[in-house]
Amino acid sequence: MRWFQDITLGNYYPAESVVHRLDPRLKMTSMALLMGMTFAVSNPWAVLLQSFALLAAVWLSRIPMTYFLRSLRFFVWLFFFTAVLHLFFTPGEPIPGSPFLGFIRITHEGIAEGGLISWRLITVIALSSLLTATTTPLEITRGMESILSPLEKLRFPVQDFSLMMMMAIRFIPVLSDETQKIWKAQKSRGADLGHGGIKRRANALVSILLPVFVGLFRRADDLAKALEARGYVPGGRRTSMKQLLWTGRESLALIVILIWASAILTLQF
Repeated sequence: MRWFQDITLGNYYPAESVVHRLDPRLKMTSMALLMGMTFAVSNPWAVLLQSFALLAAVWLSRIPMTYFLRSLRFFVWLFFFTAVLHLFFTPGEPIPGSPFLGFIRITHEGIAEGGLISWRLITVIALSSLLTATTTPLEITRGMESILSPLEKLRFPVQDFSLMMMMAIRFIPVLSDETQKIWKAQKSRGADLGHGGIKRRANALVSILLPVFVGLFRRADDLAKALEARGYVPGGRRTSMKQLLWTGRESLALIVILIWASAILTLQF
């Protein structure tokens, strides 16, 4: 439960960096490109270059590395389960002396595949955390509206969809904060939430989840009332006080990203 409280995905981290100042459209399209390439590469040198690029982006953002590690702590069991699943169930040449029970065995291919899949999951989550940490929710909404604007010709509700996605991202840290408050409130009442058998732990988990969801529904209702008070009309056309500007800085960053992507593809193929 403590790992869930420390999740940073969806939180904006204010800092003065070149990554923070980049246009949100560039950051969103770059993240999509990087995620696609993360699932496409498997060459060790390409994986190494991709990892180096991610670390360089984190360094340029001037955000502490511990901030991103806190995000990954919540998913550590997912990484472990994925690695173990591929470790034992990937067909291939078994390792001499490895445990063998029926069809369960450790193979060289399983170690490589488990490590690769876990690396992909870590990279995707880190990229998502980097985007939300360096881009405000309002910038994400405006950037998504601009990227999806051609779909308006097909009568797709671009602005409503962008607002919905922004609120979904913002509710991740809200869920974390609400869980932390309920956790502390229950412990202050003397609740033992970390010990006992399966039944006792399940009851303790219910005592946390029910108030959390009640609090989330209350926040959602307050948000709906706030939108109505500000004159929000679903499907209505809205304007932005501050327009997005594409400058030479974004063009230079785009050139660097394309060169880097070409280098990775060259190493892969």
